[in-house]
Amino acid sequence: MSIAPFPLEKVFGSRTRVKIISLFTTGISRPYYVREIARAVNERLNAVRRELDILERIGMLTSYESKRRKYYAVQQHFIILQELTAIMQKIGPKVDDGLFKNIDKLGNIVFACATGMLTGRQDAPTDLLLIGDISEQKLKIFAARIEHQLGQELSYTPITLNEYQYRRNFNDMFLQQIFSGPYTVIINNLDQQLQPDKTHQQRVTSFQEV
Repeated sequence: MSIAPFPLEKVFGSRTRVKIISLFTTGISRPYYVREIARAVNERLNAVRRELDILERIGMLTSYESKRRKYYAVQQHFIILQELTAIMQKIGPKVDDGLFKNIDKLGNIVFACATGMLTGRQDAPTDLLLIGDISEQKLKIFAARIEHQLGQELSYTPITLNEYQYRRNFNDMFLQQIFSGPYTVIINNLDQQLQPDKTHQQRVTSFQEV
């Protein structure tokens, strides 16, 4: 039984499409609403809508509506997602995701990573892990802004460096669940001996200079 060839001509069809692919493959793997995508790629709204429709039809993206906004997210089982990600990370256009801009202003953060819904995981115990001395009030405001942008609730977990060291020494199940699957590093100032297992890490991203 022969397998139908994948329509590669529909992947790289326009400048706008390439920038959208870059946004979804080189940043945090999260849902984006249409106007947010248009701002991020700096292209006209109608052109963005047209390209999103094509990417959904070929199976790269899925969509849903929430609070009068249409959101798009990566289909994690898309047949050439890994290959597209590798290409875009190497030679694709840089498209910034401002979701975690100024996260370093929340306190003395030594490590932060995105997981859960932000990386397409259903089994993660949290969506955002932060390690360090963090202002709870600032974190609440920051999380509320992200929730508004995503259109859904964000689960976040702040812990101190001492607590992280204690949990790590005792092979804490919570940390094992996070670091045993895909996660994306946002900030990493941990000492070498305290680094998590990077086997499943998606990519290293720093938003401190955004």
